[in-house]
Amino acid sequence: MKRYLILTVLSFMAINALPPGAHALFKTAKVTLVVVDEDGIPIEGVNAGVGFEKNKDWSTEVTPQDKYTDGEGEATFSGQCNGHIAYGAEKEDYYPSYYDYDFKDIGAFGWKPWNPELKIVMRKIKNPLPMYAKKIDGEIPVIEERVGFDLIKGDWVVPYGQGVNSDLIFFLEKDVKSKNDMKSSLEIKFVNKYDGFILVKENRQYGSEFKLLRNAPNDGYVNSLILTVLREPGKWFEESFKEDDNYIIRVRSEIDGEGNFKKGMYGKIIGPIKFAPLRSKTAAIEFKYYLNPDFTRNLEFDPKRNLFGNLPDLERVTEP
Repeated sequence: MKRYLILTVLSFMAINALPPGAHALFKTAKVTLVVVDEDGIPIEGVNAGVGFEKNKDWSTEVTPQDKYTDGEGEATFSGQCNGHIAYGAEKEDYYPSYYDYDFKDIGAFGWKPWNPELKIVMRKIKNPLPMYAKKIDGEIPVIEERVGFDLIKGDWVVPYGQGVNSDLIFFLEKDVKSKNDMKSSLEIKFVNKYDGFILVKENRQYGSEFKLLRNAPNDGYVNSLILTVLREPGKWFEESFKEDDNYIIRVRSEIDGEGNFKKGMYGKIIGPIKFAPLRSKTAAIEFKYYLNPDFTRNLEFDPKRNLFGNLPDLERVTEP
C-alpha cells in the first residue's frame, strides 16, 4: 500500500506542476535523493521515489520510480524527462514528504546539473493528540462591532452563533465605493493578557505533511493582528495577508495570584486568515485552525481524533 501511494502522489504532483509544453526536449536526468530526519541523520529503508515528467500531445505523462534508501539514506534514480520531476519519501512512523525540482540546462548527455543531491527531511510521528480542528469558510456577522469567535464551539458567540467564550475578537471596517475603489481592515484581538499570535512564515506547498513547529513557544505572542485589503482606481488589489502566513496561537490563558502567566491553551492556524469584503455585505472569511485543549504546548494533531466529531467535508481537517 505504501509503495502504491508514493507512486500515485508523485505522478499527481508532476502532472500538476507545469503546463503542457513547458519543456519540449526529452533528455536523461539523474538525481540522488538524500533522506534525513529533523536532526540531519540519514534514514535507511525509506521508500523514496521520483516521478519523471514527459510531454505527450497536449498533456503530460509521468514515469514514476521508487526504491528504498541505503545505509546513508540515499537512493539514486535516472530517467528521461522534460526537465521537471517530483520526488518524495514515505516510511512507517514518519510523516511523508514531497517536493519537486526543475533542471536549468541541457548538457551533451542529459539535464544539468547531473546527479544533484536532493535532500528530503522527514519528521517523526511522535505524540499526535486529539484537538479541535476545523476549516472556517463563512461570513463575519457585523461591521464596526466587536464579535467573538469560540474555538472550542467552532462558532461565533451569541447572538450570532452558539459560541460561549470569545477566544478571538473580530472588528471589521470597510469603505467600498466600487469594486475598483475600496479599503477594508480586519482587527483580530484576544481577551486575556497572555493570549496572542506568533506569525510563522512557511511555504506549505512542499516538504513534510506535518507543518510548523512541533511545540508552541513559551513567549513572543502579540495580542492583536490587523489585516487589510485595498484597491485604488487603476491598481491591483493589495492584501496584507500572504500565502506563507501561518500562526501559533495561545488562548484561555490563566494567571497566578501575582498576575504572572500560569497556563494556556495552544494551537495553530495553518495558512493565512483571509477576508474578502466584496464577497459579502460584511466580509467573507477563511481560516483553518487547530486547538489543543490539554494545556500542553504540543501542536501535533491526530486527524483520526478530531474533537469536533463528524464535520461536513468542507470543514474537515485531514492534515496533522
